[in-house]
Amino acid sequence: MKLLKRISIVLFVLVLWTAFVGFGFIDGFLLRPLNKLDSPEGFIEAAQEKVQESSVGNLAMTLIEDGQVVETFFKSADKTVDQNTVFPVASISKWVTSYGVMKLVEDGRLDLDKPVDQYLSRWHLPKSEFDNSLVTVRRLLSHSAGLIDELGYSGFPPGQEIQTLEESLTRAADTDYSDGVAIVGYQPGSQYRYSGAGYTILQLLIEEISGQSFETYMKEEVLEPLGMLNSTFAFGATPRTQLAQVFQDDGSTREMNQFTALAAAGLYTTTGDLSKFLQVQLMDNPVLSKETIASQSQAEAFINNIGVYGLGPHLYSQNDQNSLIIGHDGSGNNAINTAARIDLKTGSGVIVLETGHWNMASSLADEWMFWKAGIADYVVMQRNKSYLLTLWGVGCVLQIVLFLILIWTKNPKKR
Repeated sequence: MKLLKRISIVLFVLVLWTAFVGFGFIDGFLLRPLNKLDSPEGFIEAAQEKVQESSVGNLAMTLIEDGQVVETFFKSADKTVDQNTVFPVASISKWVTSYGVMKLVEDGRLDLDKPVDQYLSRWHLPKSEFDNSLVTVRRLLSHSAGLIDELGYSGFPPGQEIQTLEESLTRAADTDYSDGVAIVGYQPGSQYRYSGAGYTILQLLIEEISGQSFETYMKEEVLEPLGMLNSTFAFGATPRTQLAQVFQDDGSTREMNQFTALAAAGLYTTTGDLSKFLQVQLMDNPVLSKETIASQSQAEAFINNIGVYGLGPHLYSQNDQNSLIIGHDGSGNNAINTAARIDLKTGSGVIVLETGHWNMASSLADEWMFWKAGIADYVVMQRNKSYLLTLWGVGCVLQIVLFLILIWTKNPKKR
């Protein structure tokens, strides 16, 4: 009976230990950051090691502290990359586009909560079983307008005919995994569902209200006022001497694709210009007031009561009260991956632009977020799995050994 009792106690302790390690994994307090040194230099060093372990064609990275650039890291398998090298940044385009939309709001030319169809003449949402009048600019910006297109635009290779904006909204030709139709398929405002077509509608909206091409409006009203002089939505319109090579995941290179859906995926920019864009999130600037910027970072769309999207940026803090990390990632087009994030409470930020790897930029940005705010995403948890399994196993063995030692010392006659 004594032996059974002791075994029960050991099993109970092992269960507690397992629960402790499991909770530490989920909550994040047992996870280790990528960088051993708690400094920007340490993070850059750790990032360099991680990049060296993977096949990355080129990469440009910037760290910001207290609103100022403090560290950079550049890597290339061929042509030199620096802070002025122009990369395609995929869906980071959406965040920059939101500035153009909110500029129209600040100027009193656009109401966030009016039906978007009231502003459009060249194209309208197709009829569906839902009320299209509930599709507002606010909901388009926050991916909660009810659209079910699931569009991640691939763009058009050189020499291929590019669709018009209206043609793309009717049925996008540059998509690999959806039918490309912009249509309302669930109750607008009821849930978050990422929509590329939502931002293509916003692109059309900007053209309709401004009377300018989207490229011209964004250049004159957003990019130039913010000093983003190496950035453009008009690929090929201006010469660029530092255009990044686009590496694919097999190490080969390809030409830049061009896009109809510029607002959703068509920005070409640099880490130098994106540093300026992150910095202006912290202050009044020539485009938007600090109050408008603050409104963009308020949760508009939720998953399980966690705010995930505002009026343009993703929200990354997962309801954490000590940080307010906003930004956007971009990926696709074999193989582009980009990330730009900033904590509005601390002024710390990260930018990673790369080609040749499907998720290196997002992974490094997730690692940065854990280092800075203790927010553990999938990438951080996966990296720590083997470490925590080892920790759990060693803890279990030590407890069993300790139990055997106690049994041995309490029963000297059996020695």
